[in-house]
Amino acid sequence: MKMKKTVSKKIGEIKFSLLSPEQIKKVSVAKIVTPELYDIDGYPVDGGLMDLRLGAIDPGVRCRTCGGKIKECLGHPGSIDLAKPIIHLKYVHVIELG
Repeated sequence: MKMKKTVSKKIGEIKFSLLSPEQIKKVSVAKIVTPELYDIDGYPVDGGLMDLRLGAIDPGVRCRTCGGKIKECLGHPGSIDLAKPIIHLKYVHVIELG
């Protein structure tokens, strides 16, 4: 049996930042385009907030992005195009006006 060797390293720095609109679109697996959640049969609507590409939401249903079940899939980012830009007040201090 082969033993795994653990290597410890010290992290000098971690930097977090906000994504640009272009980056958000690039990582997004689904574009949200409708306010509808479920169809007439109770199935999540494609392009809605419950779109299965965003993750598994019910037991027995698999995520359409990774194939994981509800306990296996942590979810995936989606995007919504808004008519006007908005900001979150918590991030006002990091916004650069150009």
